[in-house]
Amino acid sequence: MTQPQVAALRAGGSGGYRRAWRAEQLRERFWVIPALLGLAGVASAVATVHAPRLGIPATWLSGVPVDPGETTGLLGIIASSTLTFLGVVFTLTLVALQLASSQLSPRVLRLFVRSGVTKVTFGILLATFSYSVAFLSLNGGRTHEADSRGLTVAVALVTASLISFIAYVAKTMKLLQVAWVITVVADETRSAVAGYFPAADRFQPAAAPATFGEPTTIALPADGSRGRRKAFGVLEAIDRGSLADLARRHGCVLVLLVRVGEYLPAGAAVAAAYGPPPPQRAVLAGLYLGTTRTMYQDPAFGLRQLVDIAIQALSPAVNQPTTAVQAIDRLEDILLLISRRSAASGYYADEQRQIRFVEPVLTWAQCLDLAFTEITRYGARSIQVSRRLLAAYDALERSVSQERLADVQTRKSELLATFDWPGAGSAALRADAMGLG
Repeated sequence: MTQPQVAALRAGGSGGYRRAWRAEQLRERFWVIPALLGLAGVASAVATVHAPRLGIPATWLSGVPVDPGETTGLLGIIASSTLTFLGVVFTLTLVALQLASSQLSPRVLRLFVRSGVTKVTFGILLATFSYSVAFLSLNGGRTHEADSRGLTVAVALVTASLISFIAYVAKTMKLLQVAWVITVVADETRSAVAGYFPAADRFQPAAAPATFGEPTTIALPADGSRGRRKAFGVLEAIDRGSLADLARRHGCVLVLLVRVGEYLPAGAAVAAAYGPPPPQRAVLAGLYLGTTRTMYQDPAFGLRQLVDIAIQALSPAVNQPTTAVQAIDRLEDILLLISRRSAASGYYADEQRQIRFVEPVLTWAQCLDLAFTEITRYGARSIQVSRRLLAAYDALERSVSQERLADVQTRKSELLATFDWPGAGSAALRADAMGLG
């Protein structure tokens, strides 16, 4: 009897995953760039003071003309002013975070953390301060040539600080504009969708996995510890290549029981092994647990952020249906993108086209529910929201394939029933891509 065929992706190696995940972690950590630039400021002071000893070419040793003793006073002023500037930037950031959290959603605060302009601005200001203090400590006006070089570098750093501060203020103003935040989240979501739902030509036929017999369950340690890493938290990423190769070497099929984005408590079952089970430690090494969801491998988190913005705008405290309409615009665009791509299968095969790793995937029906169910519930009395949602469903009906059409029509019928409340009138049930214009 021939085994049924499934559409699978080649598992590949772990190199690409590790590089992408390290880059993702770097973007999520705010302190790295400012710390490196701060250390660079100290290193620049050392190089400036000891330039002849370090073999720096003589053509680079001259600086702006300066009277003896002036550099010490000027660098002291620069150091104190830069520290004040840092306080201003820090205060602006806190205010922006507070406004974004209350008006949009706490989930969008990650945009501020990941903002390269904010990190670089903090870093250049720290570099200017650390350079000034380090230079004063190392030279202190003892060498006129070093004073000249030191002031030249300090002026360059101050200029860079002013330019970066202007860029920071402009960026912060953008981050306080709801349309810009929604657009950034939507763009990140589209990139995540492109990675999560591969092109059709990347799939290859493979025999359905042999998941017969009683599986061996692999769980997180009940005490919540696995060496230096915690054994509980949000599943942020999966090293699919590593897990598929691990299953191949042990002659089994690994089936993941949880999805990226889920919170896993200590002792939670995470995988089932059909066949000789790999060591628990090796399986858990392919799962990265953190404190919060990321867009990496999790496009549903992008939808979640847009929906959160919409339903927060629809709350009585905020009451901004136009913001909800802007979020629906992007949700419709993302759903249309998903509808044009092949469904994720969750099957990963080795080079012999044997399924070695299986994971739960985000389905089309789940995408629809996530995008529109809560907005329908919280916007039930908003004519603007009802008209925009109907227009979104009409656009999906015209674009989706036949096998996905039934899901769209079912939810459209539920929408019509929800918004058919006394006093709504025909205006609430009329599709309009702009809500009410």
